[in-house]
Amino acid sequence: MDVIARLRNWALARPRVLLVDVPGTTMLRWSVEAEVDRRGWRRAVSPADTDLLVVLGLPGPDLAEAVDVLWSQVPEPRHRMDVHHSGEVVVALDTGRDTLIRRAGGEIDADDRPSPASLLGKDQDADHEGMGHGGGHEGMGHGGGHEGMGHGGGHEGMGHGGGHEGMGHGGGHEGMDHGSGHEGMDHGSGHEGMDHGMHGGMDHGMHGGMDRGMHGGEVAGLPMASTGPDRDGLQLDVLKVVLGPVLPGWPTGLVLRADLQGDVLTSAELAWLDADTLPAAQPHSGSQPAALDRLARFLDVAGWPTAARDARCARDGFTVDGFAQGAAQRLAEAVARRVRRSRVLSWTAGGVGQAASERGSGGGVLDRVRRWCDTASGQPVDEPPAIALDDVAALVEGAEIGSARLIVASLDLLPVPAASAPEHAHA
Repeated sequence: MDVIARLRNWALARPRVLLVDVPGTTMLRWSVEAEVDRRGWRRAVSPADTDLLVVLGLPGPDLAEAVDVLWSQVPEPRHRMDVHHSGEVVVALDTGRDTLIRRAGGEIDADDRPSPASLLGKDQDADHEGMGHGGGHEGMGHGGGHEGMGHGGGHEGMGHGGGHEGMGHGGGHEGMDHGSGHEGMDHGSGHEGMDHGMHGGMDHGMHGGMDRGMHGGEVAGLPMASTGPDRDGLQLDVLKVVLGPVLPGWPTGLVLRADLQGDVLTSAELAWLDADTLPAAQPHSGSQPAALDRLARFLDVAGWPTAARDARCARDGFTVDGFAQGAAQRLAEAVARRVRRSRVLSWTAGGVGQAASERGSGGGVLDRVRRWCDTASGQPVDEPPAIALDDVAALVEGAEIGSARLIVASLDLLPVPAASAPEHAHA
């Protein structure tokens, strides 16, 4: 075996895993997460970071279509598997890793990768007409470009990336720094003296000299920014963004649609995919395992993976019989103590979602997380009243994308069928 093959096998021996947990598969997700942690495998944060895509349960038609778009963004070598029972977990992960290594070695031909535009039912050629881009610009391949979804949220989270890792367009001008990766198209530097070459030396100049026809609309089915007045009356870029339905630490099937104006979200709306076919929601109990699971998902979003792993380990210890209960209790108390005392977390989440206290959702993000810490330690805590999705949308109104991710992660949102109203979440 040559050096390259040895390095490849070493790198893929612990692949990165992206989980898609269909609503109603909580216990199955716990089993898969426990096995992934036991093997020392890492959790993927985006499609571009993924080696194994694991779909838990049977998704509805809308979620299945979204997963297909996500799968089209995962680079080779890659492998997708569907798991329906906890007894399949060990064999499925072993098979996935072995298939991944064989695919990387060229033993399995790479499958055809459909473009996201075709999966979304968009006419790619029609979108190019009148744009004068023709598919060129090296880093600006609007015809499906950037490995599938360059501008709609790119590799970073299905166009629903948003969050900390997703959203190549970030927040307004600051998150729309096209200069990183668009060869010869440093939009972040203000277009000064920029010559596009292929377009006959067309100088785009500053935004004031740019043809307004280039703003707004769609390219290859992906939205482009337009302009509109912000809360201060200034004209800022407005980009339609979507968070979900698949993101790490995000309730699977939940979709948040909003306008990204400057660096904040406006006109936010939330809805569940496949609302007509969702099973009746089963609220989580106030048990220690449930609180530790909520805490782990929040810590993953907050960027504290080691504490999240410890919270999952304590959660799994409570779900088995025997001597592990005592060790799980000690670990749960240690994790809760670390989270309560973390100055970095207090600085990061402090003040975020404070408007929640006015709507009866138990205070801001930090208040809800500390309540979970109390429950995880075994202390009795009263559950706050449920709130509607419309109220959740009001909480993220005016928040930055990262803050919106933290707000949603701090709420125990439960899928609610369309026939059951109002939609609700527990803080």
